[in-house]
Amino acid sequence: MPLDILKGKAVPAIVGAGLSLFFIKSGLLFLFFLVPFGVLAYKYGRDITWKGLLLAILGNAVISIMEASAKSVPLASSMWDFFYFVIMASIFVWIIAPPDMFVPKLSGVARLITGSLAGALFLSILLFRIMASPGFLDFLDSWIGFLASSNRSNVARFALFDAMTAEDFLLFMKAIIVRGGSLITCVFMFFICRQVSVILANINFGSKTGAGGTKKINSSAVNILSGFHVIPELIWILSLSLLLVVLTRILRLEVPEIILWNILILCFMLYLAQGLGVLQFFLTKPSTPHSLRFFLVILMVVLMFSPFINALLFGGFFLLGIVENWIPMRIPKKNGPPSTPEAGDNG
Repeated sequence: MPLDILKGKAVPAIVGAGLSLFFIKSGLLFLFFLVPFGVLAYKYGRDITWKGLLLAILGNAVISIMEASAKSVPLASSMWDFFYFVIMASIFVWIIAPPDMFVPKLSGVARLITGSLAGALFLSILLFRIMASPGFLDFLDSWIGFLASSNRSNVARFALFDAMTAEDFLLFMKAIIVRGGSLITCVFMFFICRQVSVILANINFGSKTGAGGTKKINSSAVNILSGFHVIPELIWILSLSLLLVVLTRILRLEVPEIILWNILILCFMLYLAQGLGVLQFFLTKPSTPHSLRFFLVILMVVLMFSPFINALLFGGFFLLGIVENWIPMRIPKKNGPPSTPEAGDNG
């Protein structure tokens, strides 16, 4: 095989797989273990991305066997870590680089939602297994005691933590996980890793085809929220789900309530994305001064990391997304190309 073909096809897949394994094993950087696959997709194409995923899965299997042998522990003890990598990485690659047979069937948003639902189901099972492990209640009890002692100066917080038992907190955690906690985690993880991948893939501008003539995935469309619109009928799904959540809560129908909560979370995130799209639309308008644009972006970043304020900020964008359901705020130029409500779905 010629060296240029080897460099174009094999090396990117090997490097991407290696970086993903390095991130997942490195501690804090594990949050970005999906990014290398995104860079492969947007820079080198669909085929190389799936080859990189396969190499990463095989490499992770070898590492798991070696770690179990070195620590003299049963191989089954590391199986859940292995399955977490395989399932989450496979879902992410399917979202950003689906096989050709899936491209005309599901849009990018539909793949993100479907993949996040599948990932949330697995993540919930994994978290419930961890919470059922021996010693977890003792860990919670010591953690609650630490929080109570560190908040003695705040009477309200100290009373809250001091009266809380490990069993109560465990039940609270389980309720949050199944009522959208896992789903929010998966949506944000897949979305943020995808956006970071787009940024990294576009640092060096190259040709419009990947290695070996493979067509790259359109990363420019993926990076645009300003063209994203939800279907108008979603407001009825949101309203009906909110009403049914109240009813199922009153009637103590736990399973329907859990399902409805997850539907509400999905509606919230879709309207949040639409609200953020409105903001991006105005920030990217040529008439917006660069100084104002820079100031607003910095302000947004600061506010998003401010407790309580970030909740108000997200709530505001959610309401903005709902308002645009009746009051269009993004009027396309008449002399420009037609608007693309499904912008970003090609990836």
